[in-house]
Amino acid sequence: MELDKESNEQIIASEAFVPHLSGDYVARYNALVNKLANLLPANRVSFIRKEIAAMKDKEESLNRLKYVAALSVLVDLSQQGWIFDIEDGNLVLKMETDNVDDKKMLRYRLSAERNAQFKTDSVASFIRRMEADKKYKDRIVSIKSLIGEPQFLLNKIKNHERVCDPYIQLVTSDRDEYTGYKLSDIWRYIRYTWSIPYKSMPGRNLFYLVRDRLQPCHPIIGIFALGNSVLNLTVRDDDIGWTVEAIKKNMGRRREINYCNQALSETDGKTVKVKITKPIESKEEYDKRISEYADKIYPLLLKNIAAAIDDLYVKDLGYHRQTRYPKQEQVDQLLKIAAEYAEKSINNKNNEVSPDWEAEAQTNLFKRKRASELAKLLSTRIIFNKAKGKTNKERLQYLISNEEGRKAINTALIANRKCKIGSNMMDIIVCGAIPPYNELLGGKLVSMLACSPAVIRDYTNHYSNQISEIASRMKGKKVVRDSRLVYLGTTSLYAIGSSQYNRIKVPLSNEGTLEFRKMGVTEGYGTVFFSRETTNFFSKILELQDGGKRINHVFGEGTSPRFRMISRGLNAIGIRADAFLRHYSPRIVYSINLAKNTNEFLLGVEEDVDYGFDLEDTNDVDEKTQEIIEFWYTRWLEKRLTTVDIEERLKSFKLSDLLLGNI
Repeated sequence: MELDKESNEQIIASEAFVPHLSGDYVARYNALVNKLANLLPANRVSFIRKEIAAMKDKEESLNRLKYVAALSVLVDLSQQGWIFDIEDGNLVLKMETDNVDDKKMLRYRLSAERNAQFKTDSVASFIRRMEADKKYKDRIVSIKSLIGEPQFLLNKIKNHERVCDPYIQLVTSDRDEYTGYKLSDIWRYIRYTWSIPYKSMPGRNLFYLVRDRLQPCHPIIGIFALGNSVLNLTVRDDDIGWTVEAIKKNMGRRREINYCNQALSETDGKTVKVKITKPIESKEEYDKRISEYADKIYPLLLKNIAAAIDDLYVKDLGYHRQTRYPKQEQVDQLLKIAAEYAEKSINNKNNEVSPDWEAEAQTNLFKRKRASELAKLLSTRIIFNKAKGKTNKERLQYLISNEEGRKAINTALIANRKCKIGSNMMDIIVCGAIPPYNELLGGKLVSMLACSPAVIRDYTNHYSNQISEIASRMKGKKVVRDSRLVYLGTTSLYAIGSSQYNRIKVPLSNEGTLEFRKMGVTEGYGTVFFSRETTNFFSKILELQDGGKRINHVFGEGTSPRFRMISRGLNAIGIRADAFLRHYSPRIVYSINLAKNTNEFLLGVEEDVDYGFDLEDTNDVDEKTQEIIEFWYTRWLEKRLTTVDIEERLKSFKLSDLLLGNI
């Protein structure tokens, strides 16, 4: 099909979909593509589904699995918004700008997997149980009892009374005192109402309900959850100072940039915009500043390397801890060990019950990881040992000036970053209000409370004694990381940002400010659009190819097992993973510093954390959290009542629209 010029301008991605198939399945796939060319676009997915169903009775084989997996991927991609086109007998998938920027289209792209969840027996049974009436403490209750009553809110508004009285509740294994449901079940039900599919997240997690104590049963205003921070996020890491680019910027001379229009000669008055830069610090000021900066950063980089080596069990790696000047021969031997044990790392299992950390360190998986990590750290130490210069400034400038040195600096930065990301930072992975409180800007309240002193306290208390599973297996002994939470990050779901995060800037009585700062934009990659069926096909394919399972969802195999599974699965069937894992939906990255010295602490410059309140004083924590609630009430809720027809909006809410059983 030919596209006109205007249509071509709407295409932001175009990828041929030619899976690597064998035997009869090559002809079968080509026949399917030819058939698709003669079908209306609306009928293509149903035809592919019929072909998948027809393959169920065929003999189980690797070739069949690859064919069916490729078809399953096509179904998923169609629901993501990829458009099927046939060019010269080949299937080409295209993504248009309209399918990326439009909120309704993005919700549609997300809805397929979300709605598929509701069809599974366990989820459908859960929904029925939560929506069914039951007797609890002499009253009839259901999940409907935990949905706010619009008329109650309207009466409060009309009588000029306090409209709601919010508080946050940490989700535990306890049961709700008003309905008898498990708090976790309440959170789960509300989470299912989101447009994005619900998937459990491994690692550290905290879940919260935000409730209104003014109404009977204390209905849910909204929910939020914290999860492990993303390991690599350039805009965030640049801001903290965790990248080579950040160090280069700090070592450069500060300049002011201005623009002016300059007339072009012999052009009848035409002008061009000219960029003008000039230093804003003298040569003496510049030399003094970067010398002080280098004297602070360079020793930290060396300290990071030493600490990372000290965190490794090395008795079986032929390395002596007192070695200050390692040789390349040692690095080569470690890489040889890592390669040998990588081949042995199949069907990995962790001893989860009273593990012997030293024995765990010597398993195939962790010996491979330790050898690889030590090789990288010793290579870095070799490069630092060769750095030319008499001062820290000269040595840092030397390392920045060449590729090998920049790589070494990056390794030293990552050594510190890995520890901090896993223990002192979290991401807001779920955040939002539900009707009818969304009309009262409850989303902003939930966003603020996710960063409250109460959450910092809960996190610290919950993880203060938790053993770091991976670090303990790498060191061969129990490791408990620092658990002071100093940073939260999150991203918007839509390219235009998130109204619940915009303009949040809360002045605190401790002279601090709680602010959602826009760090930049990331397009990123994700697997949320891929179905469970596709993942299952990939799992079977990889197990047959590898002679066992390399992705076993155990500590130490690597982050994001689902992402690795789908990425490797796409590559296994000959499809470019980077093309179809990219979600083509720009998202705004936000950061929230929870301490006055967040960046200094994360860099390792300072060891103490200055929250501006006493984390161990319950009254102080509760008072500071209540301050945030009161700020939201006066700054956002009260103004909301005067800027929209709140009566019409609240009256338009229908409980039936929220209930999952009606989907």
